[in-house]
Amino acid sequence: MEQQLRNLFIDNKPFSVEGLNVQGYSIIDISKRQVKKGKLLSTADFQVDADHLLEVLQNSGKVYGYTRKGILKALYVATADGHQYSCDEIYCSSDLSGEPVTDLMDQQVVFLMAQRASYYKDGKAFFRGNKVPKLTSKTGPYNWYWAIVFAILYSVVFSTTLKSPIGIFAGIMMGLAMGSCFRSTSYEYEKEESSDKPE
Repeated sequence: MEQQLRNLFIDNKPFSVEGLNVQGYSIIDISKRQVKKGKLLSTADFQVDADHLLEVLQNSGKVYGYTRKGILKALYVATADGHQYSCDEIYCSSDLSGEPVTDLMDQQVVFLMAQRASYYKDGKAFFRGNKVPKLTSKTGPYNWYWAIVFAILYSVVFSTTLKSPIGIFAGIMMGLAMGSCFRSTSYEYEKEESSDKPE
């Protein structure tokens, strides 16, 4: 895992959020309510302290889970200290031990932590004691294709509903707004030489 993360950071290549999805698994942001109910945790073949998870969540931490067919297969516990996020607690199902899929899960969780840290000027993320480089994002060009599609669609709907040509104008405005919504976003990690440890 550490080698794969290092390669991801050093290569410094842009990537998309969709490219981090782990095929066959769903990642979920586990809530306090889910922990209290205990139903999801009971599907796992590993033991985890529910009270500890609640404490992490109450202190602005995050608990990420990977499920497959409704069964919890992996759990990542990310604690928060101000705007510093650390994940050193990872639980995996026995059938995932040593499997390459866990490396992909690690990478997706690292991204989520780095993304959360990027919201703050002093934000930092650490994964298994290693500092995660700063995450930067770049928005792609305006999406004219979807702007035109939605402009036509909304123009027909609004002009029919309002029974007035002004509906066409409203539809065009809505379509132009949708062109911005469908812009693609790519991410990359900045190169960093320092190897700070969590404070």
